[in-house]
Amino acid sequence: MKNKLLFAFAFLGILSFQSCKLDDETADIRETYFFNQGITLDPFKTEYSEGDIFWMEVRIPDKVLQDLETSKDIFVSNAKFNVAINTEVVEFDPLPQSPVRFDISMQNGTLFKEADFENTANATLFFGCPDNTYILRAGLQLKEVGNYMLFLNQEQGASLITFTGDSDCSLQDIFPPPAEADLGYVQFTFDVEDTNLDVFNSLVGSETSPLLDSYREALENKTAFFISVR
Repeated sequence: MKNKLLFAFAFLGILSFQSCKLDDETADIRETYFFNQGITLDPFKTEYSEGDIFWMEVRIPDKVLQDLETSKDIFVSNAKFNVAINTEVVEFDPLPQSPVRFDISMQNGTLFKEADFENTANATLFFGCPDNTYILRAGLQLKEVGNYMLFLNQEQGASLITFTGDSDCSLQDIFPPPAEADLGYVQFTFDVEDTNLDVFNSLVGSETSPLLDSYREALENKTAFFISVR
């Protein structure tokens, strides 16, 4: 199973690398879109307790996303989405004492956990094809005190999807995608007013470093959420 998933990620990387070439070869057919999709959090807290679970949820009604470049609504009929999550410990007190820091449960969607998941929350959440509705709902349980940055698609940047105008999910098994398949780059962000940037700054104070500044930037653009567990 793990080998298949690793192949799938390599598959996505190759497809992303080759997308310009694919676009050139099928410029009269293939379209490329850029989407942003929010992930809601419930409950939102400035401080969590050991054992708390917060739910990450995505709902895409009617399978429609808005293209960022044209503001047009695009019907995304038969796509499969992936959201990669991971955490990094912010090295300020209190520091976690146990390597077992996270658990997760899925209500909608499917899950692949890396071997180090309990320590890092490294996992990929899948939703879309072959399900008829585009709903993701995953509950991350916080099991150890500490200060954590929770990232979305930190390494990949955006989740590449392929889709056509019909509902045939067999498209997801075809590489390279057929000429009639469109490409979409989906940037997932946390759909909250506040990613706990203020809480982060109150912890680290005015201290600056390339790492801390990168954390602040991720919190500002909502590709990360700061989690204080006490």
